Amino acid sequence: MDVCALVLEGVRRCCEPRCIILYGEKVTAGERNLKSADFCIILDHPNRQTLLRDLYLKVQADIPVQFLVYSTEEWEALTADPNSYASAIRRKGTVLYGEAT
Repeated sequence: MDVCALVLEGVRRCCEPRCIILYGEKVTAGERNLKSADFCIILDHPNRQTLLRDLYLKVQADIPVQFLVYSTEEWEALTADPNSYASAIRRKGTVLYGEAT
């Protein structure tokens, strides 16, 4: 199973995301092997700090991963601004699960 699939499975075990986007990835020069990856998770969760702690403790990957979590309301407000970081993630990222509407 590839790294993205492992992370996707782990995230879905920890929470019920609306969307998961791969938005930052570093690869080995001349190859397609991931060295690290950044994931944006959009969901509604009562305690973001607890969720982030659980994600970092429970999601297994052979490479370093980072998680950025937005609530649905934050995501919708921030992606309405074309200059926001969330908008850049939406434009340039790869949706792995759900829809980034």
